[in-house]
Amino acid sequence: MKKRVILIVISVFVLLAGVMIVKALSTDEVEATALGDSLAYGLGDADDNGYIGDVQERYEDKLNKKLVVHDYGVPNDTSTDLLKRLSNKEIAETAKNSDFILINIGTNDFIKSTDRLTKFNKKELQTNQKIYRENLNIIIKRVQKKNASKTIYILGIYNPKVKYADMSDVNEAMLDWNRSTIQVTKDHENVAFIRTDDLFVNKNKKDYFADNLHPNEKGYARIGKRVFDTISMNSNYK
Repeated sequence: MKKRVILIVISVFVLLAGVMIVKALSTDEVEATALGDSLAYGLGDADDNGYIGDVQERYEDKLNKKLVVHDYGVPNDTSTDLLKRLSNKEIAETAKNSDFILINIGTNDFIKSTDRLTKFNKKELQTNQKIYRENLNIIIKRVQKKNASKTIYILGIYNPKVKYADMSDVNEAMLDWNRSTIQVTKDHENVAFIRTDDLFVNKNKKDYFADNLHPNEKGYARIGKRVFDTISMNSNYK
């Protein structure tokens, strides 16, 4: 009789353990980490959700899964600043444990070499671009450390002066900057570039921007859709 009771207890324990394992493997929660500058932070959006909030809403509506986003965006950060922030154990561990990473960085590196995005020192711009590429390579390596299969999405930079689409010098410099970012992504596995420079061309700036650089809710929604569309092209939606 005692043996039968013991066997029943063991059977129940094994059954419950199996249920817990299956539940853990079929979790309906996905985690993402957002790193970068004011665009990752969502500056300009009245609710401070930025494009991250839009991606989160689309992800949950489409997949019926909860998307938990850890947003570490900091206004005015450069790639050098982001590299330093990854020395923070909490940020580094959160990024490593997330299912995928979103990175907005480079805009402030670029702006440092320009005068309100109207003219720039070419030599200084080349120097800052080299520093940016080196930093971005290290950032990717640190985030993917011990897990090279982790997907990283890096957003390109854009020219907010949409009324000045004929500013060929600035636009060409920005395109070249994005090309360098694309090259960095090609040097790593599971890293994708997301273009943004075409999203606001020929658009009314007042409709899509909160100030001279940052989108408003409507502007961030355009970025959010582009980001989610890129994520959704992956079979596992990560």
